[in-house]
Amino acid sequence: MYKLLSVKFLLIVAVNILVAVGAAILLGNSVGWMSATRAGEGTMVGDVLPFIQFIAFAAIADYAMWSMASRDQGAEAGTRVPRLALQIGTFLIYAVILAAGINLVFRQSMAAILGASGVVGLVLGFALRGLLSDVFYGIALQLDRSISMGDWLDFQYRGRDMSGKLQEIAWRTVVFADRSENIVLIPNGEFASLVITNRSRPTPLSEYGSSIDLGAEHDEARIRAILQGAVNRAAFDNVLAESPAPYVRISSIKDGVITFRMLYCLNVGSISPIKVNHVVLVYAVQFLKAAGIPVTHMVHTDVGPPATTGQHHIDQPQARLTMLSSVGFFSILPPADLATVAVEAETLRLPAGHQLLIAGESGDSMFAVSEGSLEVTIDGPEGPVLVGRLWPGDYVGEMQLFTGAPRSAHVRTAEPTVLFKIQKQTMAGIFAHNPSLIVRIAEMIDGREKKNESALHQTTKAAASHTEAASIVGSIRRFFHL
Repeated sequence: MYKLLSVKFLLIVAVNILVAVGAAILLGNSVGWMSATRAGEGTMVGDVLPFIQFIAFAAIADYAMWSMASRDQGAEAGTRVPRLALQIGTFLIYAVILAAGINLVFRQSMAAILGASGVVGLVLGFALRGLLSDVFYGIALQLDRSISMGDWLDFQYRGRDMSGKLQEIAWRTVVFADRSENIVLIPNGEFASLVITNRSRPTPLSEYGSSIDLGAEHDEARIRAILQGAVNRAAFDNVLAESPAPYVRISSIKDGVITFRMLYCLNVGSISPIKVNHVVLVYAVQFLKAAGIPVTHMVHTDVGPPATTGQHHIDQPQARLTMLSSVGFFSILPPADLATVAVEAETLRLPAGHQLLIAGESGDSMFAVSEGSLEVTIDGPEGPVLVGRLWPGDYVGEMQLFTGAPRSAHVRTAEPTVLFKIQKQTMAGIFAHNPSLIVRIAEMIDGREKKNESALHQTTKAAASHTEAASIVGSIRRFFHL
């Protein structure tokens, strides 16, 4: 930043004063080239010293120009002066003042100087017409208020889709940094002809979308609710912006396939849209699987009756089996026992705000989230403290199902939610003929308890002792009378 009364400016002024004082002492005139005696003072004093005065004056004039431009650019209503134009101004200031110095100090004809420079300029202009074109395009780009340094721009260049942060508009090229921090240079003239999307204007947030195709046999309202949960999860994890809120729309229907598009806003300067697209699709697949909905589409070439619309409904055994197989405690069960759990599990459809569990209450069941989400809170000194949120594929209440321990936290639905309730009598029948599962489940409970206590300690600063797996085995055996 160029500022008047800065150290650099004061040094330039000091040099001008010292040269003027030197000229006054040695030549008898502070304006050296106007001294009547300089012809007899020799080349060093009579010619070089006055010419240095021209150089020093050019330096102070150049600094003043940059200082005024910086002041105007800092004002809200100020005129934006292109840096490239200022650089050209610097060249002209030195060229004009030094040409005047050559004429006044060395008695060279100004006409000869201008004539020679004109011929040279004509030759160079013809030889460097492409370069000069880029220079003037650069000035035009810097005058354009629709883009500025630091903006994220999307454009297509020579058949490639490109995105990058504008670093600089130089004499000849526009300089970008892409998402891999590689520097990309594009000639000003070529860049000026591109169609550009400025992702940083009028706000830093820009809308993007992720698409997923599913068969038309599914209930579209249910699918949209599940995918809405996926983008809500991404927003909850601060992967994308919570406001404006993400949403889901149907973008097309073709050949029995519905394309669902999840739309959301993000700041492209802080996270890559490619990464966000990956996270959103991972959550979408996870939530669809938790709801028992396959993410593959089977293309049928034969003519026959339409598929049963409810085949992937969560009340269907196969859909429930698919979901429950992803729950940690049930993934270790033999297929026959897992099928038993899927058949005997109770399906709960709860509205938003429903209080599912209360800390301290007894229970003998656990819940697996199929659709929607749950909020987990504990009582803190200043009221309830949110310690986590459970999404499709998550579960809660395993200690109560396997050991009968009291509920350790409050749990309520954050939105309309579908749950599977697994009760003690179901697991009692499985343990009766396969007691070896107790040790494996106890180890899984121990690992999960340690992980939960670590997260709880970070949130509430409360200390808790780890429950050993061996102790859990004993608790399970006593609870199930084994």
